[in-house]
Amino acid sequence: MRETWGYEEFRPGQEEVLEAVLDGRDVLGVLPTGGGKSLCYQVPALVTEGVVLVVSPLIALMQDQVEGLRTQGIDATFINSTVPTHEIEQRWTDVEHGRYDLLYLAPERLTTDRFRARAERLDVSLLAVDEAHCVSEWGHNFRPDYLEIPEARSLLGEPPTIAVTATATPAVRRDVVQLLDMSEATEVVRGFDRPNIVWSVFRTEQKWAKLRDVVEGVGGTGIVYVATRRGVQRWTNRLRNFGVETAGYHGGMEASDREARQEAWVADDVRVMVATNAFGMGIDKPDVRFVVHADVPSSLEAYYQEAGRAGRDGKRAHAVLLFREPDADTQEALIESSHPTAEEVRAVYDAVCNVGQIPIGSEPDGPLVVDRNVVVKITGFSQAKVRTAVDLLDRQDAWRRVPRRKHFGLIRFRMGTDSIRRYAEDLDNRTLAAFVRTLLRIVHADAFSEWWQFDLRAATRRMGLSRERLNRGLRYLSERGLLDWQPPGAALQVELAFPRSAKLPVDDRAVQNARHRAETRLRYMLRYARGVSCRRHFLLTYFGETSPERCGTCDVCFDRHEPEVITPEDEPLLRKILRRVANETPRNDWFETPPAPRDRIDALVNWLVAEGGQFVLTDKGEEMLG
Repeated sequence: MRETWGYEEFRPGQEEVLEAVLDGRDVLGVLPTGGGKSLCYQVPALVTEGVVLVVSPLIALMQDQVEGLRTQGIDATFINSTVPTHEIEQRWTDVEHGRYDLLYLAPERLTTDRFRARAERLDVSLLAVDEAHCVSEWGHNFRPDYLEIPEARSLLGEPPTIAVTATATPAVRRDVVQLLDMSEATEVVRGFDRPNIVWSVFRTEQKWAKLRDVVEGVGGTGIVYVATRRGVQRWTNRLRNFGVETAGYHGGMEASDREARQEAWVADDVRVMVATNAFGMGIDKPDVRFVVHADVPSSLEAYYQEAGRAGRDGKRAHAVLLFREPDADTQEALIESSHPTAEEVRAVYDAVCNVGQIPIGSEPDGPLVVDRNVVVKITGFSQAKVRTAVDLLDRQDAWRRVPRRKHFGLIRFRMGTDSIRRYAEDLDNRTLAAFVRTLLRIVHADAFSEWWQFDLRAATRRMGLSRERLNRGLRYLSERGLLDWQPPGAALQVELAFPRSAKLPVDDRAVQNARHRAETRLRYMLRYARGVSCRRHFLLTYFGETSPERCGTCDVCFDRHEPEVITPEDEPLLRKILRRVANETPRNDWFETPPAPRDRIDALVNWLVAEGGQFVLTDKGEEMLG
């Protein structure tokens, strides 16, 4: 560490993690943001034989780490969707022959045929799972390939495994250990407290005014997190119009644009980055002075990690949450839209088979290709719910989902070669005629009898057209009935495991458990946003640590909030709430018909929490003492 990175001493927890790793034990390391988690698997790469295989969730994250390692003279590489196919093959060959110290992969790469073919020939000294909380948060439905890591480790010969993260409650830590099959893992957990961060929540309908106050009142660079891509554009424009040098960032942008904006922000050419949660993981910028959440996140884990990007240099920084009650409705709707019931999963199965014209009891010869948007329209479900249902059916072996390829669409001609040639000859538009004739030369003969994967990158080179013009031409021919065209990502491809079932049995427990976890995490997030107790104490208690009940620096400790006005008219409802609590009734089951608006009930609950010592429960009911 001293010779390569220039560090004279370990940060808290690093030495314990490294001792366990170098002793050949599995390790779960939970170290604070900026605590040097990545060094816990990078250092072993230099002092052990073989390659360290790092499972990393984001392309930008692995690319940044590899670039940083190369500047240190360390041989590292990554394999992801940005790498051409021939180069991927070369990198695997180089890894097999010991050229690299570290190889970074997305979890989806561990399930490919290429990985399975090479796994037993790879000399892997350590399997590292970076940002390991993703195993718990994403593995159940969003990215199920995380659940395949234990099988991949078996193929690799059971190398020692290290999982590292900055955000994991005791429940998430148990989840990670169980899902990664690390029952004997050494756990090293170090402090979550970030004493230099001032935590604040502002419950306001005037979010823009409060954001202006933060940007004007706190110097230096900052991040504004929002929930949607539309929000990125809206808040970016507002800040620019206010005279602040601002850039926007979200996952739907081209990779080159995201990279350029990130570099401009890191170099202080841009003061504020407005972004979705696609931004920030793995970004090492120590002098961020404020992180503002304009929309409430889905969990305290997400909030703590994103807000924790402020003040990594140890100097004073601000973490601000802007909250209003409709924010809760938005997050609840997102949970509802992405967690299907068993009936909804069956509805997706039937819709896919119906669109593919597969009768009950029949099984197609090859992959079933259907338009994802048509399935969404038939079922009335969200894209997220359909995607989750498709993945669940894949995990339960009802069908096998054919992985999407970023630059490959699907094409199938409706006419024979001669008919299409005659069509081209009859065209007055010479440019379109040339397009059709060239298309006939470059497609495979199978495209006239079945769906065929069409490489857009190769086609643009051979036809001398931009991607946009190529797509436009294919859409035009599709609209005129010459062919069927599904651009990359639009088609859903599945291979049925057995003939179509009339009553497909579906075990939706995994999805419903994931929904319950999401609802629980959101409930704690909303408690934080609506709460009237010390912010730092609330956060540290949530992550399983003890702390003083008042930190003296957060908005609550500074008495920035007016107390709720409680009147004698509230006493009947207060008694009802206390009775439900005494009976351990779940919050969602308190009232069939709420006797007051939800925000008022929340206010009364917060008041009861703050005045907790003022009440007793007796056999006859509640007595209010204050």
